[in-house]
Amino acid sequence: MEPVGREFVDAEIALLERLGPRLTGTPAHEELIDHVADQWRDIGLTVHEDRHVFTRWDPPTGGGLRLEVAGEPVEVSSAFPYSGATYGVSGPLRRLRGPLPRWKAARGGIAVIEVDNWLLPMSALVGTWDGSPPWDPMRHPLVPATLASATMAGARRSAVTAVVFAWRGITPDCAHGQYVPFTMPYQDTPALFVAGDAAETVLAAAERGARAALTLRAALTPESTTRTVWTVVEGTRRPQETVLVVSHSDGVNVVEENGHIGLTALARDVVADPPERTTVFVLTTAHLRIPAVTDHGQATTRWLADHRDLWAGGRRAVAGLAIEHLGAREYRDDPATGRYGPTGDTEPELLYATTRELKTLASLEWRDVRPGGTRMSRPGPLIHFGEGEPLWDRGIPAVALVTTPQYLLSTTPGDHVDPDLLCRQVDAFRRLRRRLDVLPTRGFGTVARPNALARLAATVKVVAALLRR
Repeated sequence: MEPVGREFVDAEIALLERLGPRLTGTPAHEELIDHVADQWRDIGLTVHEDRHVFTRWDPPTGGGLRLEVAGEPVEVSSAFPYSGATYGVSGPLRRLRGPLPRWKAARGGIAVIEVDNWLLPMSALVGTWDGSPPWDPMRHPLVPATLASATMAGARRSAVTAVVFAWRGITPDCAHGQYVPFTMPYQDTPALFVAGDAAETVLAAAERGARAALTLRAALTPESTTRTVWTVVEGTRRPQETVLVVSHSDGVNVVEENGHIGLTALARDVVADPPERTTVFVLTTAHLRIPAVTDHGQATTRWLADHRDLWAGGRRAVAGLAIEHLGAREYRDDPATGRYGPTGDTEPELLYATTRELKTLASLEWRDVRPGGTRMSRPGPLIHFGEGEPLWDRGIPAVALVTTPQYLLSTTPGDHVDPDLLCRQVDAFRRLRRRLDVLPTRGFGTVARPNALARLAATVKVVAALLRR
């Protein structure tokens, strides 16, 4: 097998850099979808589309995102996606404490919520297979932001005019442009994030009840559309058995999301050498706007619900691959020193295998991908990150790459991709796909779902970490 072409990879990375953030349903997102669909058609594939209609929220640009405290401007890190929109509100700052804020205490004012970018107990969230070391604690903005905003619906019910989330445990450079949280329904209450000195200013001002003014000129576009594209390559010997290859098209930077590069490389392989099993390629939309397509799980959940005939009906999915976040360079944030930037290394890969048999297979194909080797992970009792989750949830054995650098959800440009690592990862997926195509059906193993006791133990570990902070 010839290595994936570097010219092809470089061109795809350049396209993502030119497009910038590709938020769900935006023109940049649509351009990428058209680009991938055209590539698939060029190699002779029939492209299918599933269209979804939703109300799109576009973040403010230019001077449309502002915060003033006691008449002085305060630096804003980012807007809370799908929080709300306003040309300007003002009122007293009211600091609310605890994981369950008493929103009524901020009625008519601007609520201030502290968000601690605490060390996540990753070993409770991501397991590892025998022979791989457990995950060390790590900081990642997504989880704290999601937890801190979990009760935001109470702000609207309590007539809170706006919310300011004040980051601690994160540098302003890392906090800037973070598109978090991204899984919430529309809140109808404008909210934003501040960090560093700005966070301390807001928290101190809220203690004395100072007044603030907030502007968040987001645009709401009802009846927006977005598309999932998919294609099927018929198997030559076992067409009733399918292998699903999935990623998503919306993203905020060149790592999140570049999985289409892997999908297209694998699609070229199966066209050049027809597979024994039917191979289905799915480039789903709405990973960054999950409520637009499903009320649970990841975005691929919707495609699975709409096309059961390809995995649990007339045909049966025997395995899957989820390809996300290729070639991620490592950046590290040190709140103690205020430094944030590249380390010169590549990000530790989060590579899931959901059965022991696929762990063994993936270990063989990933041996030389990253210097120092790759930790073989399995879903924790509470979660499977990324678009491999719907496959895991439905008992489809799968291997999924969903590496999680701290800039994963950041719209701030950076030197985030190592093209050589990306090529090696794509080639590993190509080899793995060929193995899955000919593996005896019994060789995939059976997905074991966590029991209630395991979920409880993991929950206790996470809560204990929260309390220790």
